[in-house]
Amino acid sequence: MNVSHRKLPGSLRRAMPGAKVLGQANLHGVIEVTLKLRRKQALPELEARPPNPLTRDELEARYDASQDDIDKVTQVMSGLGIKTVSSSAGARTVRLSGSVGALESAFNVKLFNYSHADGNYRGRVGYLFVPDELKDVVQGVFGLDNRRTLRRRRQPVRDTGARQALSSSTPKWYLPEQFGAHYHFPSGDGSGQTVGILEFGGGYFPSDLTKFCAKAEVTAPQVTTISTDGTSSESKDGAEGEVMLDIEVVAGLCPRASIVVYFAAWTEQGMIGALDAAMQDKTNNPGVLSISWGAPEGSDIWSDQAMSQINETLKEAAYLGITVCVAAGDDGSSDALADGHAHADFPSSSPYVLSVGGTTIVDLEGTKADVVWMEGDGLRADSGGSTGGAVSDVFQRPDWQSSITIQSVNPGAMTGRCIPDVAANADWVASPYLLVVDNHAEPNGGTSAASPLWAALIALMNGQLEGGKRVGYLTPLLYQVAAGAAVGQTVGAVGCTDVTSGNNNTASVGGYSAGPGYDAVSGWGTPDGQALLDAIKATLSSSTPAASAGASASPASPVATS
Repeated sequence: MNVSHRKLPGSLRRAMPGAKVLGQANLHGVIEVTLKLRRKQALPELEARPPNPLTRDELEARYDASQDDIDKVTQVMSGLGIKTVSSSAGARTVRLSGSVGALESAFNVKLFNYSHADGNYRGRVGYLFVPDELKDVVQGVFGLDNRRTLRRRRQPVRDTGARQALSSSTPKWYLPEQFGAHYHFPSGDGSGQTVGILEFGGGYFPSDLTKFCAKAEVTAPQVTTISTDGTSSESKDGAEGEVMLDIEVVAGLCPRASIVVYFAAWTEQGMIGALDAAMQDKTNNPGVLSISWGAPEGSDIWSDQAMSQINETLKEAAYLGITVCVAAGDDGSSDALADGHAHADFPSSSPYVLSVGGTTIVDLEGTKADVVWMEGDGLRADSGGSTGGAVSDVFQRPDWQSSITIQSVNPGAMTGRCIPDVAANADWVASPYLLVVDNHAEPNGGTSAASPLWAALIALMNGQLEGGKRVGYLTPLLYQVAAGAAVGQTVGAVGCTDVTSGNNNTASVGGYSAGPGYDAVSGWGTPDGQALLDAIKATLSSSTPAASAGASASPASPVATS
C-alpha cells in the first residue's frame, strides 16, 4: 500500500554516542507507541501566574484533542494494520499497537537494535514521517525508540560503610523536620493535601517507610502507587533509594498528606505517560508534583518533539494550579556531559516548573546562610556531586526573568531561561538526609532531596491558603515585586534566604557562581517558609497587581526546530 508522508518536525534522532548496531529490529515483534495530537485550539502561553486556575473539565473542554482527530488517526492507522489500544482527548493521546514492520511503514522509518553502556535499546536515526492525512494532526510519536532518557538525580550511596543499622544511636544524618525548622516552614502536617511524585525506576516498599516514620517519630502517610504503563512499582533495580528518598522527605514534613507515586518507564514515552497520568488524575488531584529525574538539554538523549510536548503538559499544570518542583541536577554546570559545555537539565529548564538547586547547611540551628552545594566537580565520581544550574539552550528567557542579566558560559549561546529558581539542602556529607531503604539507614542528599523538600513546603503553604486555593504556578511570582516590601524587592527575595557563596564549576567547562540576589546556582536562595507564605498571601491579595521586577511578563517558548 503506497502512502504519502510528511516530515514530522522535531522528530530527529541520532544514535547515542558509543552505541553499536546489533541488527534490524524484529519486524514481527509487537510494540506500542504513543501519539500526541494537536489541541482543538492552542493553549495560550502564560504571562504570569493565573489568578483563577482552570478545572480539569474546563481545560479539557477548551483545549483537548477533538474526537474527529482521534477518529481520523484510528481510521488511518487501522488501514495500515495498526490497532488503537486506547485514546484520551484530555491527554491528547492515541496509543497504538502494531508490528515493527507495520509501524516502520506507517512512519517511514527503520528500527534497529543497539548495544550501549546504559543498556540495549531499540532505536532509530533521522526524522519520522506521518501519513499525509495526519500531517496537521500528529505532533509527536513516542515509543518507536526506547533508549533510556531519564536518570535519577540521586546518586547511589558512595560508601557502603555509611549504612547503619536502624538501631544505631549515633546517626550521621538529619530528619526532615530539622530541615523544616531550619527553613522556617509554616505549621501544619499536610492534612487535606496530595503530593504527587513521578518515578522512572525502583519501587515503593511500605516496610522501609514504616521504619523511617518510626525514626522520624511521625505517622506514616497514605501512599498510593499508580503504574502508568505496566512498569513495576516494586522493582529493586538500584533506583529504589530514589523512590524512598522522595517519599520519606515528604512524609517527614507532611505525615498527614496523601502521597501518590506515578511509575513509568525511563523513556520519553514513559515521561509523557507519567505526566499525563498526573494531569488527568481527577481521583487523587495532586496539588504539587515532585520530579527528581531528568537529562541534559543539547544532547542525543531528548528529541525536540519530546521536550516540546512535555513542556506543553507542564503548561497545563500551571493552568490547573499545580506546582511542579523539579531537581536541577547533581552534576554541576556540565550536567554530566563531557563535551566541554555547560548544560541545563530538562525538565528542570521548562519555564513552567519550579527548578530546585542544592545547598550545604553550615549552621543548622543558627542564622548563617547556606552555601552552594559542591562536594566535587560534579561528574558522578566518588568525590561527589554539585548543584545543577545553567542557562537553557532550548527555552528562551521568559519576560518575568528579564531583569536577570546572567549569560551562558557557552560561547555564542542564546539568552535562555536561567535555572534554578530556588534551592535547599542537598549535601551528602555535611548535612545529609536520613534515608531508610532495604531495611538500612544511610545518609543521602542531592537535589533529589531538595525537590521533594520544596514540594512538602508547597503542600504546607497550600494548607494555609483560604478557600482551598493553591500556590500553583509559583515560578513567575518569585520574580514579581512583592506587595508591601521595600522598593523593587521581589517575592523571591523576601521569601528566600540569599545564598552568596559557592559555585558549580566543572573541570574544563566553567560554571556559575553565587552572589547577592538571584544567581544560577541557588536561584533566589533557600526557603524562609513562613516569610514566603506571607509574601505570597500579601502579593496575591494586593488590589493592584505587582509588575515583574524589570519588566512585565510574557511567554516563554521553545526554540523553533525544523
